[in-house]
Amino acid sequence: MAGNADEESQLIGRARGGDREAFRLLHEAHREAAYRVAWRLLGNREDALDVVQDAFVRAFENLSSFAGQSSFRSWLLRIVNNRAIDWRRARRLRKGVSLSTADEEQGPGGNRRVPAVDDPPDRSLQQQELEEALRRAMDRLPEESRSVLALYAGGQMSYREIADSLGIPIGTVMSRLYHARRRLREALKPWLDTDASRQDETMP
Repeated sequence: MAGNADEESQLIGRARGGDREAFRLLHEAHREAAYRVAWRLLGNREDALDVVQDAFVRAFENLSSFAGQSSFRSWLLRIVNNRAIDWRRARRLRKGVSLSTADEEQGPGGNRRVPAVDDPPDRSLQQQELEEALRRAMDRLPEESRSVLALYAGGQMSYREIADSLGIPIGTVMSRLYHARRRLREALKPWLDTDASRQDETMP
């Protein structure tokens, strides 16, 4: 689907009327952004896919509540963010232990790539280790900072869009994003230093 506001508005109108093909096109246009946000919040491909599917179902069921005051993407990603937070809390209860406490015992690490929606399950061991490392680092962030970072980096939303989506001032968005980035850099420093050392070894 072309990134055209008028075209999207027409699709939303058709989807509200029960046109499943229109909603399929909306899903196709926004599923990658929704997945990136969910993955950054959950750090697990399978959980992220489940959350995205659930979020789209809820969006379809509640299209009548979409007032158009924000973009459809902002509205959808707010649903993804809320469902991912609920999912994390339920996961903690199932395990009976705080995820961040458990991860702190395993040590920090880092990854700069979100696995794609269609990545094969048999990814390389190195890639899986990188994904796990970023999950640990993200889990250490406060929930509100994690949401801002996920919407900014995963959803590619502007400060204004994030502020409107979460109902907070732009200054708060900027502050949370700044502190989240700083904490991630600190947590991933051992991993980043290792990457830099490897690059130095290959330099002529």
